[in-house]
Amino acid sequence: MDDKKHAYELKITGLVQGVGFRPFVYRLAHEFELTGSVRNQTDGVSIHVEGPQRTLEAFVAGMRLRCPPAAVIDDIQVVEAMPIGADRFVIVESADSSDLVTRISPDLPVCADCLCDIRGQQDDPRRFDYAFTNCTNCGPRFSIVTALPYDRPKTTMRAFEMCDDCRREYEDVLDRRFHAQPIACRHCGPQYTLSPDSLATALEAGRIAGMKGIGGFHLACDATNQVAVEELRARKHREAKPFAVMFADADAVARHASVTEAERTLLQSNARPIVLLQTRATAEPATRPIAPGVSNDLHTIGAILPYMPMHHLLFDRLKIPAIVLTSGNLSSEPIVTSNAHAAEVLGPITDTLLTHDRDIHNRQDDSVAMVVNGRARLLRRSRGYVPNPVRLPFLVDGIVAVGAEQKNTLCFGSGYEAILSQHIGDLDDAATLEFFEEVLDRFPKLFRLSPRLMVRDNHPDYLSTRYAQERAEVEGLTAIAIQHHHAHIAACMAEHSHLEGSPVIGVALDGTGYGTDGTIWGGEFLVSDYRSFHRTHWLRPVPLPGGETAIRQPWRTALAWLHETGLPWDE
Repeated sequence: MDDKKHAYELKITGLVQGVGFRPFVYRLAHEFELTGSVRNQTDGVSIHVEGPQRTLEAFVAGMRLRCPPAAVIDDIQVVEAMPIGADRFVIVESADSSDLVTRISPDLPVCADCLCDIRGQQDDPRRFDYAFTNCTNCGPRFSIVTALPYDRPKTTMRAFEMCDDCRREYEDVLDRRFHAQPIACRHCGPQYTLSPDSLATALEAGRIAGMKGIGGFHLACDATNQVAVEELRARKHREAKPFAVMFADADAVARHASVTEAERTLLQSNARPIVLLQTRATAEPATRPIAPGVSNDLHTIGAILPYMPMHHLLFDRLKIPAIVLTSGNLSSEPIVTSNAHAAEVLGPITDTLLTHDRDIHNRQDDSVAMVVNGRARLLRRSRGYVPNPVRLPFLVDGIVAVGAEQKNTLCFGSGYEAILSQHIGDLDDAATLEFFEEVLDRFPKLFRLSPRLMVRDNHPDYLSTRYAQERAEVEGLTAIAIQHHHAHIAACMAEHSHLEGSPVIGVALDGTGYGTDGTIWGGEFLVSDYRSFHRTHWLRPVPLPGGETAIRQPWRTALAWLHETGLPWDE
C-alpha cells in the first residue's frame, strides 16, 4: 500500500457557491483523513489536499458522486502538487483571484429539515415559527448577493450580526448550517412586521394583502372569494390576465387541476415555478372551488407551491385551500422590492402590508413553466432559474444582447456561456426601463464582464435599440442589429445544444418583428443557422389598422384578415 504523501491542487467550476459545497468538501476530506484547505474564489472553488494517492483519487470521485443536492459541478481540474506539510483540513478565507466568476445559485426553497425546525419538530426554540430559517441546502441566494465571492459581507445579510448560537452553528462542521451565509435565528436575523396569524385572518376575511418575499412583493387574496378576486383586479388595474394561485402542496393542487407526474415534479422542483395546468371540469367533492375570476374562463390555472418559510407558516393557519399570489406592482410596472416603495405604491391598494427588514438586491418575479410532451418548458425565466447560464457551442465573451420591447430579458456572454437576466417586462413603462438599465449596469459588475459588442433588435424605434445604440457610441463599442424571428430560432437552437454550422428549418409564429426589407414580418419560415438565415415562406402581409395598436388589440388584425380575404362580418 502506498502511504507516501501526495498532493493535488483542484479547481472546481460550476454551481459551487451558496450551496454548501465548502462544508461538504471539508467533511469529505475529514472522512478520508486528508489534510489541506478549501476556499471560494471568484471563478470557482479551490482545494489543496494531501494524503495517499489512492485516497486522493477516492476523494475526487466522491466529490462528483456525493455533492450537495443544489450543487452542479461543471468541471474538476486536477493538478499534482508538492505537499506543504498541512496537518489538518481547513476552510480558509475567500479569495478575489480572477476576472472570471463562478456561478451564483438561484434562490432555493426552504428544505424539509428547516421546515421541521420551523414547525417545532426539532428542539430548536430559536427557529420555531421563525420565517427566515435556512441552511446550506436552502434559502435566499441570488436575490441577496451584491458581489462575489459569495460570503455574508457581500450579501444583504451583512446588516445582521450573528448571535453566539448562530456563530457556533456556522463554525461547527457537523452542523448543516456550517458556513451557511444567510444563517439567522429570531434573536439576530430579519423580522416580519406581521405574524402569519394576522395575515391568515386578513386573507380569510376577504382582504387584499401585500407580502414581501424573496425577490419582491406579492399581492394576495382568497382565491376562492370572487368578490376579493374582482377587487384585486380593480385595484391592480389588471383586467383580464389570469392570476397565479398558491396551494399548500401538490395534493391540494391535484384537487383542482389535472396533474401528471412530470407536472408534479416541476411544481416541487427547487425552482418552484408557476406551472400551467389543465383545470378539472369539476373540483373534487367537498372541495371549495377556485373563483372564476382567477383564470377568467381559461381552461388552465397557474399553480405554485410554497417556497418561503412564511408561505408554509401561512398555510399552516389558513382554512381556505388556496390564495391568489400575483406580482406586487401596478400593471406594466416592475415588481416592488423596497419597503418605502411598497408603502407608496402598494399601501393605497392593500388592506394589509407585510414587510420585513432584509433588503432585496436583485428583484425577480416568479418563473412560469409548463410541461410539453413530458418535458418542462419555460415561459418566463426568473426566480429559481436565474442566474443559471446556458452553455453554448461557441465563444460569446463580452457580447451583451439587449432584447426586444416586450417581455424583455437581457443576455450577457461570458466565455462559452450565456447568462440570462431575470424577466424584466415591457419597456414602454418608465419604471420598467429603469429596471432594464439597473440590470444592464449590475450584471457586468457582478459577473466581471467587459462588454465589447452590443446586440439589439432590428426595430429602430424600440427603447432597447436606442439605448444599445447610444451606449455603444458613448463607450466606443460595436453595435449590430438582429432580425427578431432569426433571434428566436437561434435561441431555440442554443436551448437544444444545436451545433454551429448545421442549418435548421425554423418556424417563428410569435407575432410581429421588423423585417430586413423594412416591412413588418409575422409568421416566418426561415432556413437558419446561428449566423444567417434565408426567408423561404411567410404569411401574406395585411394592413395593421392603427399600426402597433393592432398588436395589442388583436380583433383589429382579425378584421383586417377578413377584409383581405373578402369574407364579410356583421356588426
